[in-house]
Amino acid sequence: MLATVTSISRLKGGRLRRVASLVLIGLGIFTLALGAVLRFYVYPELAVVPLDQKTESVAEGVARVFYPKELVVKEAQLTATRKVESNRTRPEVESGGNVMVWDQGLLVTDGDNQIVSALEHQVCLDRRTNMALDKCSEQYVTDNKEGPTPDDKAVHQEGLNYKFPFGTEAKDYPYFDTTMRKASTARYEGTEQLGGLEVYKFVQQITPVKLRDQEVPGQLVNSTAPSVMAGRYYQNTRTMWVEPVSGIIVKGSEKQRQMLIGPDGKEGTVLLDGTLTFNDKTVKESTERATEAHDKLKLISSTGPVVLGSLGVVMLLGGILLGVSGRRKAARHIA
Repeated sequence: MLATVTSISRLKGGRLRRVASLVLIGLGIFTLALGAVLRFYVYPELAVVPLDQKTESVAEGVARVFYPKELVVKEAQLTATRKVESNRTRPEVESGGNVMVWDQGLLVTDGDNQIVSALEHQVCLDRRTNMALDKCSEQYVTDNKEGPTPDDKAVHQEGLNYKFPFGTEAKDYPYFDTTMRKASTARYEGTEQLGGLEVYKFVQQITPVKLRDQEVPGQLVNSTAPSVMAGRYYQNTRTMWVEPVSGIIVKGSEKQRQMLIGPDGKEGTVLLDGTLTFNDKTVKESTERATEAHDKLKLISSTGPVVLGSLGVVMLLGGILLGVSGRRKAARHIA
């Protein structure tokens, strides 16, 4: 009788171990699959720029500015306000698609609220890489008060615009300059800490380049002639601090210079010379957006899959070991 009860108990115990083994193996496989789904399906679906994008950044600094009405150069406190907003009216923009269109307005004013410069930019971009797409129904860069000219619309759009790609790498990238109207290299120069975030530092060095020829009073280029044709030249050192997971530019600074070069090849009047940097409010807001995006994307792309993968492996191995152990005990009792 006792032997019969013992046998039944062993039989039940063996069945429970087999059930527990199968459950653990099943949960392990499910957990591993869930981790893979997060990394290879959910992450690519979420690592896209929303079509309702709308941001504003403000950069400030002191600069020497040429005032054409007075024909004088004065020191001024400048404020550059950049507004970037998605344009969902363009035919390329489709819900769930890979193309977005951004409209940018950049207004630079001095301490007396006089307009120093104004620019508008419309560009088609890839929602994942933030690279410009040259083929689009309408794109332009213009500082014309009457709206974009045919030349403005013919500008070749290229490179990154206003943001870096998701998963920014420690390498150089082409970045579009709206003043020069072309892209040049933004070089990776290392990693820094900014507002508790690890950021990549990129520097775009634009050596003096002619923007256009324009007729100016001779005195602006040291000429005795009433008016002459002079070249307007531009140079810039643009520094960007980028949160690499989200690609958001947390902080930006531009050391810009524009000047006239006379027919004799000598530099004349300086039109603009100064450094403008994101103000504290803009850096704080950019840091908050980048931190939120970083945490969400990191959870989906690495932290979540790693935790689920580790847990899945433990459950899978536990289930296998429990099953093997059960079979060995059963074999011994039979023997």
